[in-house]
Amino acid sequence: MMMKRQIGTLCGFFVISLLFPLLASLLLRNTLLIWIFLILEAGSLCAFCILRFQDLVLLLQSRQTRYGTNVAISVLSVVGLAIFTNLIVLKRFDHVIDLTGEKWYTLSTQTQKVIRQLNQPVEVKAFFSQNPSSEREKRDYDRAKELLKMYQRASDKINVSFIDTFTEVQTVEKYEIRNNGTLVFESKEKQKREFVSTVDEQKFTSALLKITRDIEQRVYFLVGHGERSTDDFSINGYNQAKEELEKQNYVVYDLSLTSQRRVPPDCSALIIAAPKRPLSENELGSIERYMNRSGKIMVMLDPTSFEQSDQSQGLIDLLARWGVQVSNDYVVILDRRFFSAFGGPATPVLMNFDFHPITQHLVRPTVVFQLTRSVFANTEGLKKRISVQPLAKLPDFDSSICWGETEQSSWQKAKYDQAQDTAGPISIAVAVESEANSRIVVVGDADFASNQFFSSTSGGELFLGSTGWLTMEGDLISIRPIDPRSRSLRSITAREQIMIQLVAVFLIPFLISIVGFAVWWKRR
Repeated sequence: MMMKRQIGTLCGFFVISLLFPLLASLLLRNTLLIWIFLILEAGSLCAFCILRFQDLVLLLQSRQTRYGTNVAISVLSVVGLAIFTNLIVLKRFDHVIDLTGEKWYTLSTQTQKVIRQLNQPVEVKAFFSQNPSSEREKRDYDRAKELLKMYQRASDKINVSFIDTFTEVQTVEKYEIRNNGTLVFESKEKQKREFVSTVDEQKFTSALLKITRDIEQRVYFLVGHGERSTDDFSINGYNQAKEELEKQNYVVYDLSLTSQRRVPPDCSALIIAAPKRPLSENELGSIERYMNRSGKIMVMLDPTSFEQSDQSQGLIDLLARWGVQVSNDYVVILDRRFFSAFGGPATPVLMNFDFHPITQHLVRPTVVFQLTRSVFANTEGLKKRISVQPLAKLPDFDSSICWGETEQSSWQKAKYDQAQDTAGPISIAVAVESEANSRIVVVGDADFASNQFFSSTSGGELFLGSTGWLTMEGDLISIRPIDPRSRSLRSITAREQIMIQLVAVFLIPFLISIVGFAVWWKRR
């Protein structure tokens, strides 16, 4: 009998001891160990109940057990009621009070207005790795969860799912995801998708508007003068640019102004990509009339040979009337940090851009400009009220290090000539905005958006950002980005430090000792 009780006690000890490895197995998600420890736990518990059955009966019949059971039932009832109430309140009254100074956890008024106007379900798929490989990926993942939760809280029509880019390969391939951290906003009703690569409220709200609105954005590429073709799959072609525009729900057309006398009124943006032959006076007139009626245009002009006249002179003269000076040169930079090892000093590489809605969200701010003109703002003597802002500038080097070459066709022979060449600092791209809401982007190179550099550098992002800025409506661009600057408390003075030490080290322990002594004296 004694042996039976001892074995039962040992089984009870095993019941308690096996709980810890069982819990560890559950946390590690090791199925084999879970089953092993679960079977051992169940066997030990059954053996304990059989061998110590009489003791268990006596324990359950005792007064203390009855009182303890009543207390346990009462406590569990209160806890269960609290959990149930909390779930109901959380589900029906999910509200967050934002106490941050910059309102990090509050959507802008404009975003809330857009969300309230949603009349169809929207699917948001966030493609992130569940095990981020860098601090930036982890930060983007956490911020995406917070921001998308705010969108979900604002509307039950927004459904969010996070896709692990390493385990859910079929879904990644279905949506043709290339970069970790990409988000896809999708409207099943309108069969539209919008890809977002930056965790940003402005980008998210822009995506919502693009997939739910009925307005069709049409982008026209000028043809007929040897421009880069959207049907060209070679390294110099623009086929990838066309495909990415179509992914963002733009409709892409070719436009010949020789057969059509004016730019179509439904043109959201006109793109002129490196014409090799001059435009006629009628074509230039059609473009200028379009610009005067709040037109949106992007002009990319490659350098021309110095032995012949500039084939783009008509366009250059037109842009000069809008505050843009395009030089007939090509940029040379001798600092190895800022040119491509493959193209040499005549292929500048930019890694820092001026702050502008076009450039502020570049994910990998590295753009290669293979033979580029210099482009500057020059608003002197203009009657139009316009704003010209540089987008891409090379560092402020001495002109002997970075200049615009106008004489030598080979950079190996080039040397800065103060009388002939373009002096630094050199600008490569500018953005123009008029009071009448006309918008122009001018870049001294067309290669940055070609098939060769579109995805391998941030050239594609710069191109798409420019197109987005040209075609964006007011709802998409006026959301102010949150200022993430740190806010630290002021340093404490020496006197304040002494006071803190006195209170924490001496005063509080002394008061506790006095109270303890008083209680002891009273109960002595």
